[in-house]
Amino acid sequence: MIESREQFSRQILAFGAEGQAAIMNTKIGIVGLGGMGSCVVQMLSHLGIQEFMLLDDDRVEKSNLNRLVGATREDVINKTLKVEVAQRVIKSINPEAKITSLGNLRTAEAIEVLSTFPDVIFGCVDNDSARMILTDLAAAYKKTLVDCATEIDLKGDNGISFGGRVVVAQPGDFCLWCANQIDPQIANEELESEQEKSFRRHHGYGLGAEVVAPAVMSLNGVIAGLAVTEFIMLITGMRKPERMLTYKGTRGIVVATKDVKKPGCLVCDSLIGKGDKAGLKRYLRSNLPKDLPE
Repeated sequence: MIESREQFSRQILAFGAEGQAAIMNTKIGIVGLGGMGSCVVQMLSHLGIQEFMLLDDDRVEKSNLNRLVGATREDVINKTLKVEVAQRVIKSINPEAKITSLGNLRTAEAIEVLSTFPDVIFGCVDNDSARMILTDLAAAYKKTLVDCATEIDLKGDNGISFGGRVVVAQPGDFCLWCANQIDPQIANEELESEQEKSFRRHHGYGLGAEVVAPAVMSLNGVIAGLAVTEFIMLITGMRKPERMLTYKGTRGIVVATKDVKKPGCLVCDSLIGKGDKAGLKRYLRSNLPKDLPE
């Protein structure tokens, strides 16, 4: 503890020994270890988190090197898993950290670990289907979900626009549906099997185009910093975390939403504390239909 006090002395000056202890005793789950997730991992490691659950089945590619914290050219050559890069970053900061790593979110093992292990889940994903699953899971098992996203729009009326947002979804208080941050049509399309998608294309039903999105590390860092700071507020009690912060990059400002829980929100009102009865197994890949007509 003496060594910890020295390492975190500047933080203890900010939010006290009790606040630092609360942070160090919080178990964290991070879903998505790309540009955003890797920034969150680095910040939480320096902050003092001792136990991590990491989830991502993607591997490092050359196009990741502009924003993936800790990734090297050797990782591209070796096709290193992003969770392995994250592990390396964590261990370089805290060799004693305990880390559990898993692959795809839509597996029984991932749902089981996320529902039992972390106190707080950071969602650093780039698709609405994963956000929908995490929103349901966090509510059903009474976990706080801190969801992060960035966007660079090259087709704005006034030229390029960029920014991002952080949603702190506390059970029964606010969720990503309340924040209008999930498109149900897109989410359901993303959940389809390749066979289902092929069937719909064959019969003339369109699917959203898969477009490679612009990404810049500094923007990820801004949003990750906001997310981790709201996490600190949540755990230390320095103030209540904001439900949603939006960074408007073209204006250089951060805006706190005035939104509150939507009346009759299915997630906030009906899924809270349901646990296994929430039926999250419906999202597992093993449950997808395999008997579609040709």
